[in-house]
Amino acid sequence: MDILNRITIKVKAKKIKVERPRGKLVRNFKHLNLNFQLITDEETGQKKLKVDAWFGSRKTTAAIRTALSHVENLITSY
Repeated sequence: MDILNRITIKVKAKKIKVERPRGKLVRNFKHLNLNFQLITDEETGQKKLKVDAWFGSRKTTAAIRTALSHVENLITSY
């Protein structure tokens, strides 16, 4: 998932904090068996949010997409 430059995202222990010019929102994903990482694309230099799941089943794949949708909603909610 690509992240815009004016948005700050912090990930700590499956808690995602999104800071925008108009405010802050926090979402807790501790109930999901997923790994969240902030990475920087080497080619473009753009920040990205990476979500990993080990030995995923169909439900785990659905959980990844759901988590990404929640983070997108945190970004666009204002």
